[in-house]
Amino acid sequence: MKKILFTILSFFVILGVANAQVSSETLWDACESEGLDCVSKEKEYDDSLPNVYLFRGNGCPYCNSLIEFIDSVIDNYKVNVIVYEVKNNSDNWSFYKKVGKEFNFTPSGYPYLVIGEETFDGYDTDYDEDIKTALDELQNSEEPYDVVEVIENKPVEESNDKAVIVIMACAIIVMGFYLGFKIKNKN
Repeated sequence: MKKILFTILSFFVILGVANAQVSSETLWDACESEGLDCVSKEKEYDDSLPNVYLFRGNGCPYCNSLIEFIDSVIDNYKVNVIVYEVKNNSDNWSFYKKVGKEFNFTPSGYPYLVIGEETFDGYDTDYDEDIKTALDELQNSEEPYDVVEVIENKPVEESNDKAVIVIMACAIIVMGFYLGFKIKNKN
């Protein structure tokens, strides 16, 4: 009976993993969660503006320096800044890997900044002018490149995650029945 219960619980855990969600935060939220002094105004998301994506890790000093820099200049640009904490969120890390794949980049650390088709791996003050230039180009672009839109519009056949989960779930169910019958026949 214990093995059957374990099998059923395993199945529900797998279903939970299959339904995992990526979660983002605003630049303002990232400043607040890291205890940084924000100088920019808190902005509502505006779907008419292009998006900038920042992948960060909690407590990362380079991430915090990048957040502070972006916070100091962002009010000069008409863009949304969408932040993903990837150090403690495996769903965000998986999403980060998909974004990296679009730029032929294998994520191994953070921060990682995506501004249109420009990316910045890590952070150094030497990047400041290049970041501002990329922000200018993005906000003035007629059709800004959005990596998330590209990922969301990819054909489904490129992702085998759900098929693997279904196969694993079926295997667990079959094993559960097998073990259940074996235990029952033993008694």
